[in-house]
Amino acid sequence: MLKLCRTSSCTHYLSYSKFGLGRAHLGVHRWQRRCNFSGPSESVKLTTRRPKVNFRRRIFTLDPSRLQDSDFIDLSPKSRNPRNPRSQLPSIVSVPSITQRTSSLPSRLRSVLSYYRNGTGSRFPENSHGFLYYHHDPRLPPTSGAVRFRLTPNAHASSFSGGTDLMLPDGRGPWAIWLATIASAAKFLGLKQLLISDGLVTPELVEHCRKLVTGISGSSVSRLYRHMLFTLEQPWVLDLATLPSFSVMGPLHIEGAQIGFTKVQSIERSERIFFAYSGRCMVRFERSLAPEHAGKRVAVIRVLEILTPIVSTDSTFIPGHKGGLFRIPTVGSLLAKGDRPIAIKADGDSRLSRCLRLLM
Repeated sequence: MLKLCRTSSCTHYLSYSKFGLGRAHLGVHRWQRRCNFSGPSESVKLTTRRPKVNFRRRIFTLDPSRLQDSDFIDLSPKSRNPRNPRSQLPSIVSVPSITQRTSSLPSRLRSVLSYYRNGTGSRFPENSHGFLYYHHDPRLPPTSGAVRFRLTPNAHASSFSGGTDLMLPDGRGPWAIWLATIASAAKFLGLKQLLISDGLVTPELVEHCRKLVTGISGSSVSRLYRHMLFTLEQPWVLDLATLPSFSVMGPLHIEGAQIGFTKVQSIERSERIFFAYSGRCMVRFERSLAPEHAGKRVAVIRVLEILTPIVSTDSTFIPGHKGGLFRIPTVGSLLAKGDRPIAIKADGDSRLSRCLRLLM
């Protein structure tokens, strides 16, 4: 498109994709004659309008042992367009490893990465710079793997070991993209290609994970992972002011359940149920070692750490005289009435029992 003006110095705008340089000069000379520019003081200035460049982060590997400085990316919010939150989220191009670049083209993550806040995507926090990498705890099954983001003090790959993983806003665990999410969502094709080309996962494992979550929406898969247990003694966060829910990854399917002992039924209060305590603690399931449970599949809950203070929500509540917890949890077994650990039978037909059977 030409933008013409009659001044002592005129500017001619063109696009590289529409005009050749020779044709541009020819057009300028014709326009010069039409405007009767003949004096030496009248000149034409030829400039070009450069197309906008979309700067994207490029990553070449997700293997922590092969990271290079060039894999460093900054996911911090950028002040591009304050009225458009999506313009402040990163776009990443993943490039297959060198052994597969001849047969694979770089793949853009068609949807920007999101930092989850209360289950919805939002901007990453400030100073979110470091390296994307694949994490798999060898104590857990291969289906538990996920891509995490390691925050580093500088842009050098050598600082990876001294960094820390980006955490979720609620502090319950690290920000991560679960392998099942990567396997089932087309927008993560680039990550899937990198994981396979790096040899971090096999195509068979990826396909197995995809089948496990078939029929579950992408956002629901992400929520499942944040409350997923893969082994019996895997730690998880117990929030006493809620009905805790969790999911269990079995060999062929996923099972979910809720735990109801945090609620208390009261006939003295106008409400049917209430939560006697508030606060959070880190817990895990364990096999019961009580003599009466020998040879049976019975689990107890071990309190590993108090994360936030456990306090009573009702000063009139008298532990031991109503259903629910016997006392405010402390580090050790979670106790019920009679100062005995809460025991959960895994041989029953409830969803909680089925989950425990999968874990055992």
